[in-house]
Amino acid sequence: MASIAIIGGGPAGYVAAITAAQHGQQVTLIDKGPLGGTCLNEGCMPTKSLLESAGVYSLVKQANKFGIRIVSNQIEVDWDTVQQRKNTVVSSLVQGIQYLMKKNRIKVINGTASFLSSRVLRIDSEDKQEELTSDKIIIASGSEPVSLPFAPFNKEWIIDSSQAMSLKKIPSSLLIIGGGVIGCEFASIFSRLGTKVTIVEMAEQLLPGEDDDIASILHKQLKKDQVKIHTSTTVIDLNAVQKKAILENDGAIHEVEAEFVLVSIGRRPRIQALGLGNIGVQYSRQGIHIDEQMQTNIPNIYACGDVIGGIQLAHVAFHEGKVAALNACGLETQVNYRAVPRCIYTSPEIASVGLTEKQAREQYGDIRVGEFPFSANGKALITNEQIGKVKVTIEPEFGEILGISIVGPHATELIGQGTVMLQAELTTDLMVDLIAAHPTLSEALHEALLSAVGHAVHV
Repeated sequence: MASIAIIGGGPAGYVAAITAAQHGQQVTLIDKGPLGGTCLNEGCMPTKSLLESAGVYSLVKQANKFGIRIVSNQIEVDWDTVQQRKNTVVSSLVQGIQYLMKKNRIKVINGTASFLSSRVLRIDSEDKQEELTSDKIIIASGSEPVSLPFAPFNKEWIIDSSQAMSLKKIPSSLLIIGGGVIGCEFASIFSRLGTKVTIVEMAEQLLPGEDDDIASILHKQLKKDQVKIHTSTTVIDLNAVQKKAILENDGAIHEVEAEFVLVSIGRRPRIQALGLGNIGVQYSRQGIHIDEQMQTNIPNIYACGDVIGGIQLAHVAFHEGKVAALNACGLETQVNYRAVPRCIYTSPEIASVGLTEKQAREQYGDIRVGEFPFSANGKALITNEQIGKVKVTIEPEFGEILGISIVGPHATELIGQGTVMLQAELTTDLMVDLIAAHPTLSEALHEALLSAVGHAVHV
């Protein structure tokens, strides 16, 4: 039985621990905070809880459209209860991971780890310091928010996403710097709860990684929710005393006042405290260098998750953690990044898998594109969620499905079908005769595929 130490208890780390334990290894997991990492404690799960509360509030306000009248009682948000519900969800999931550690006989040490040698870690906890020797070590220390170089986080006015989800009250106004996934999700949360939200994005569009026609649908809805959006705009100064931000757009300067400033310009690998220089592990600002087996240049040391850079998504970290552990156990395998779904829990939701239309055209030239709007979908009309569409890109010679983008109701659930298509390398001739259940939102995906080959029925 070999011993494996894992640094970090987030999605990559705890999955690596369970995988290694299931393959008969003696596993020790080191993490200074609650298990689950950023995703569970400060990211994916708590933000989705807040988004759900904001969505329910928004739906209740539209109850009259469904023939439901709310008489006498004024609709209002109980922020303390919203926070309690969020914390209960997080706590329940943390306890679930703790149970999995016990079930798989994984030793958990609460502390921070750094390398003394390629096989020896120094572990610092609140009351002691100890050394741990292991045959193999997996680094899964995660990432942390990037601050503006001229205006670091002060946790009072300039805040990161962790602090934004635990504010004592709903802010009257919020300036969000960065119109990527995190920024847009928080805009969806607070704008629907009544906050005056402003987004500043340096790129020409929100969500720069997605096609402009997909991002533009969210842009329009955010504006409808009274969000002020400044694209192609740079923040040149933040005045914490006056609580003012100075913005520049095409040479024009203007000011924005806000109760809080949320900086969401990205995350960087959490590397500095690991002591990698002591043992010669190769890394850069982008992350730890690894090969296809998640192995570093030091043969017994592996790395996975956000700390290696790349695709910083929890479900990718799950898979990378599994692959790192299997290789550490001597079972050679590697990650397949072909079909990684990208989910954005805004209102409307956005989800994609595979190539965007822009990427597909750059790689394949004259592709086929099929689209189907939710405004023509019966279930979307029933639920009063007609905003958005499904878009499918097809390789012209063999009809291979290259990418799927969805903006609209339950897009993050619907993309599961698209992920299976991409993973299985399916072609349109295998999908055109699919019988989709009716009435469902998933019919829109089938109709988009039919549209790509010129056989759309309902549009």
